[in-house]
Amino acid sequence: MKRKTIIWIMVLVVLSFIFGFNIKASEARKNEAQFYRQLDKFANIANIVKNNYVKPVKDQRIFTGAIEGMLATLDPYSVYLPPKEAKQLNILTSGKFGGIGIEIGIKNNIITVVSPIEDSPAWKAGIKAGDKILEINGESTKGMTLWDVVKKLRGKPGTKVTIGILHPNTSNIIQIPLIRSIIHIDSVKYKILPGNIGYMRISVFQEDTAASVKSALEKFNSDKVKGLIIDLRNNPGGLLNSAVSISQLFLPSKKLIVYTKGRKPQYDNYFFSGNNQIWKGPIVILVNDGSASASEITTAALKDNLGNQCILVGTKTFGKGTVQDVIPIGKHGSELKLTIAYYYTPNGKKINHIGIEPDIIVKEPKNNIIGDIKNDVQLQKAYDEIQTMILAQKTPIGV
Repeated sequence: MKRKTIIWIMVLVVLSFIFGFNIKASEARKNEAQFYRQLDKFANIANIVKNNYVKPVKDQRIFTGAIEGMLATLDPYSVYLPPKEAKQLNILTSGKFGGIGIEIGIKNNIITVVSPIEDSPAWKAGIKAGDKILEINGESTKGMTLWDVVKKLRGKPGTKVTIGILHPNTSNIIQIPLIRSIIHIDSVKYKILPGNIGYMRISVFQEDTAASVKSALEKFNSDKVKGLIIDLRNNPGGLLNSAVSISQLFLPSKKLIVYTKGRKPQYDNYFFSGNNQIWKGPIVILVNDGSASASEITTAALKDNLGNQCILVGTKTFGKGTVQDVIPIGKHGSELKLTIAYYYTPNGKKINHIGIEPDIIVKEPKNNIIGDIKNDVQLQKAYDEIQTMILAQKTPIGV
């Protein structure tokens, strides 16, 4: 009797496996059939448009429009790049291009300035992080993709473009005329403040930024700098590998810097520090709503790993926590930039659309001059905090 029961249980397990497998296979076939039915519908609509629209439409326009529309339903960072535009994809990370000097994103379905690039036409015109771009040369940006806007704003140096800006907490659109210029980004600037405090401003994470940060830290160490202020305000990010390399310069070995998780296992990656630590003193990091992506990775890596040895001052960061992969399409140079993963801080937080809250909130007044110790309220607070941290290290503790 007992043996018969065991046999029946084994039979039921096998049948359950086969039945479950058949359900999964059937579901997969059903989904695939539905997918191809939708493709047939698209082909039918494309053919109707091609043959009946009021004026002739090129096939390429139909298919490119369909691709762009599909990607626009996903997120602002997934875009199709035809050959000419694909060549421009890495312009920002090379540090030199023609335009007005802003990094843009989409918030609440509106084209929004992530950060102005220092010393650019946009910077000099007073455009700030959080400003909404509602018009370009009188044309509404409603419905435009990020890449549509990029194409309209970039251009030959010396040419003019007028953008309609809506500042936060205002109701009137301001028309700002700008003359495009060659935007050259020096990603790292540094100096020593009174009291032997190091100040380093990182404006973007380019291919050579980590090497520049390393040189600055070596200079600070040789000059026996006591504490360090890292300014990541209005830093729109850049290369993930650059953020990882820079973070390693501040962390002991074998510390988790960031990890990514996607739909597929190959997009799950963990990044750890090596034996590259150069700076071991106290740190204050300046951030604001223009600090995004790679700059948020570095901020979280240092804060999560160093604890009270790293204090964040400023306002909440932008909250761009997705990873894009560039996938070649066909043989003619087209590319697909597709979001394939989220990234997580060492403490396991997903910051996309959330951002990072600073330890000490200091809002930036309108007349704030970034990097000027006499006229930069946030820098002044960071300076006070780093001095307090240095003093705390020197104060003996009674037991």
